[in-house]
Amino acid sequence: MTTNPNTLPAADVVAEVLLHSKTTDPALDVAVALDGAGLLARPAADAFAAPGRYRPGPSPAAVARLVECRKAKAAADLAEPEVAELPGEPAVSAAGGEVRFVVRPRSLEDWQRWTRALGVHDAQGRAIGGALIARFTYRGVRARLVGEGVPALLGDALARGAR
Repeated sequence: MTTNPNTLPAADVVAEVLLHSKTTDPALDVAVALDGAGLLARPAADAFAAPGRYRPGPSPAAVARLVECRKAKAAADLAEPEVAELPGEPAVSAAGGEVRFVVRPRSLEDWQRWTRALGVHDAQGRAIGGALIARFTYRGVRARLVGEGVPALLGDALARGAR
């Protein structure tokens, strides 16, 4: 047996409606009757809407992070047409408050064009897997230039120089 005190009153309402219902939708009739008897659960209200409840505002750190993300998105949107003519199939995106340029240069000259065009001072960057990553600031926002295949191009250039 159930411990819900509304079970028996609900059963009485259902029986009454089913006995006297004259419509083609008895399920709706039952639901309306249960609601009218106050036996249906209401959707939960916002817990903070009740008097005396405090809804905390966003933290200053969260607001600052949101501002960074918006600046990065705006910078990425402006960068796309600016870099479209540069070599290496550029892909520009923004995430985590940072603008990311992913390119696939065909030569070291292409890579140098990218670093000069974006004002990257750390042109050597850091090799991670098959990519070289250079960090810099673009339009006042943190940015990274990811050159896929650049370590291989550097290796080829070193090999040619050693001959």
